[in-house]
Amino acid sequence: MTTSQSPIASGISRRGILASALAGVGTLALTACQGSGSAGTTGANDELTIAGQSDNLTQVFNPFLPNTAQGLTYTSQGSGGFIYEPLVQINTVDIGNDLPWLAKTWRWSDGNKTLTLDLQTGVKWTDGTAFSADDVVFTFTLLKNYAALNTLGAEFAKVSAPSASQVVFTFAVPSQQFFTNIVSCPIVSKHIWSAVKDPTSYTDKNPVGTGPFKLSTFSAQSFVLVRNEDYWQPKAQIKSLRFVAYKDNAGMTNALVQGQADWAGSFIANADKTYVARSSHNHYWAPINGTDGLIPNLERWPLSDLAVRRAISLGVDRKQVAAASNDVAATSVTGLPMPAYTSSIAPQYKGLNFVQDVNKAHQTLTDAGYTKGSDGYYEKSGKRVEFSISFPSSYTEIAARAQVLVSQLKDIGIKLNVDTTTVNDINPMTAKGDFDSTMGYPVNSAPRAFSYYNDTINPNLYYPIGKATPTWQNIERFQNAEAATLFDEYPKATTDAQRQQIIDQLETIFVENLPWIPMFYWGSYSDYSTAKVTGFPTPQDPYFSPVPNPVVALRLKPV
Repeated sequence: MTTSQSPIASGISRRGILASALAGVGTLALTACQGSGSAGTTGANDELTIAGQSDNLTQVFNPFLPNTAQGLTYTSQGSGGFIYEPLVQINTVDIGNDLPWLAKTWRWSDGNKTLTLDLQTGVKWTDGTAFSADDVVFTFTLLKNYAALNTLGAEFAKVSAPSASQVVFTFAVPSQQFFTNIVSCPIVSKHIWSAVKDPTSYTDKNPVGTGPFKLSTFSAQSFVLVRNEDYWQPKAQIKSLRFVAYKDNAGMTNALVQGQADWAGSFIANADKTYVARSSHNHYWAPINGTDGLIPNLERWPLSDLAVRRAISLGVDRKQVAAASNDVAATSVTGLPMPAYTSSIAPQYKGLNFVQDVNKAHQTLTDAGYTKGSDGYYEKSGKRVEFSISFPSSYTEIAARAQVLVSQLKDIGIKLNVDTTTVNDINPMTAKGDFDSTMGYPVNSAPRAFSYYNDTINPNLYYPIGKATPTWQNIERFQNAEAATLFDEYPKATTDAQRQQIIDQLETIFVENLPWIPMFYWGSYSDYSTAKVTGFPTPQDPYFSPVPNPVVALRLKPV
């Protein structure tokens, strides 16, 4: 594929849920607010205040590490953002319409085993040093040498720079399906990072990037990114962005409602009444980006039993679960987000949706040899059907859904316990398999149908309990020989029809094995005020994800 589309012409949407501790969530009561709710009534319209979440804000900007200050900018670990940029911005609002960025064009050859990217010229690092293909080669060599940094799973055989403005990746097997993993990585400078002794512990307190903004001031509560005056694209019209850390969604929501913040990526319960109705400038939009639900650990009973998973899927009221967080109930039994992936649904599953059937849920358990105990819960071999759901306590959006599930599962004789943890601890827990179940799948939104399944159920990404999955893919630890073969065969497909045939078979494996239980479609929550600036994406003009990101920031215009 080759493209020469303007980098500012369209847009993307990346979630990075849990992976970067950004999901603003909660339904806590608001404190009393004053005024109309228009943001930032003091000062000129040259600085936007962005509310984000951080349990412990420290001056670490290494883009490859977890729980860094970069997370406050809504930049997922291992992805490009406001400071460090990617080669291409992946578009998950308009699937397949990806944006050239540091790479202006790209093309596959040699049966999709060679990827050639032509780079932008005239790009400089913020210390004035010229950017070149050597920086790209250095970055990916770094990822190859330090697996812990390669959180996007960028796999390749070789990377080279035939010239200062061209980079060539070669792969051992056809690898077009991993395009998004490769081009989303943040590019770092060779002249600075080559002197770093240990990049896995490097704090990078004063980052030097190619992005539209650079670090100005930093404190334990907030930091300011100022406009890069020598940016290679038309520079931002907003002079600075102030990122303020809040412990939870209640603080973020209060800041938005009271006009202390202009922009955030936060879930707001009853957003129309709580936020939008308070000012004509206030807007809330959450375009659907993926599917979420109950994510089981398939190596722990009782969720290791397909009968239990099927009973749960049959017994839950998905509309009620979704309504707990203003989301949309999942429909397609394939798990694919609808309607965006309608064209990817296999013929036998078109229009085949999840249907609640409590009686069938009970029958499924009894047929599998489960009997009800005196406490009203099913049991087998003297063990009660009981498990916990783990998630960060500050993510009260998930807590609201979990409470609905506790009640619904009790009605079908299954005991669910809530087990909360911290934002910083959830990823290590799920990566190592130290959980019964969770919610809030820790991968980015799926830019392709293949990537959706690859991230969630690829058996080739299996790690045994106790060994952490480096990219948080297949945290269920799903194993299936047929699926493993299909994932291996997909790269070898040479036509769209062949690729779709494999997707069709993966859908069947998903439906028949139910490796995890889809319940609702999630969106990229976004809250923004147009009191100071205009140019945000809207449902009428969905050019990009509305979550704080550099693409939108470059399009904003002061009022």
